[in-house]
Amino acid sequence: MSKLKIHGPTASRAVRTQWMAEELGIDYEQNAFNFRDGSTRKPDYLAINRAGHVPAIEDGDFSMGESCAINIYLAKKHGKLMPSSLEDEARVLEWSFWVMTDVESALLNYLFHGAMLPEDKRDAAVAKKAVEDLQWPMTVLNDHLAGNDWLVGSDFSVADLNVAGVFMWARMARLDMSAFPNLTDWLGRCLSRPTVPKR
Repeated sequence: MSKLKIHGPTASRAVRTQWMAEELGIDYEQNAFNFRDGSTRKPDYLAINRAGHVPAIEDGDFSMGESCAINIYLAKKHGKLMPSSLEDEARVLEWSFWVMTDVESALLNYLFHGAMLPEDKRDAAVAKKAVEDLQWPMTVLNDHLAGNDWLVGSDFSVADLNVAGVFMWARMARLDMSAFPNLTDWLGRCLSRPTVPKR
């Protein structure tokens, strides 16, 4: 059986798929290439991920992109971290779509303009707007976690991994989440797992 191949460096969205592979105990290899050099738009990479983004996987003859979708595929294939009921599987999809549409863009804006870019490249207005935009999603997540240790069901699942895989950027950016203690505690539980790749 061929190894799972993960395309993308750990310091990218590929970390989410590495984390999933570690959770599942999958033997994998990583192609940690420099994706900012235009190589993702070349025909050989586009044959793996038609959108030309990182990450992508090759699993035997099957290939695909989009980190949250990859993780759901791997969870279902390996029979782990995916709830068994149709309703809970739908909740996994709900949380995974939600974090990509409601959280990721604003969090990236804050990460770059609040922490990562050189001082002369940062835009304080962009960082401020990002913090404002994140207040409602963080409220939604914090409120849900008021009575739940995990996002779906009573155990850590791919829903937690996908959402925490985005919120880990909040820690990197030192985003103030002190007003959201349930979120902060949950994120700590997720990121303290020994399977989380070191960046």
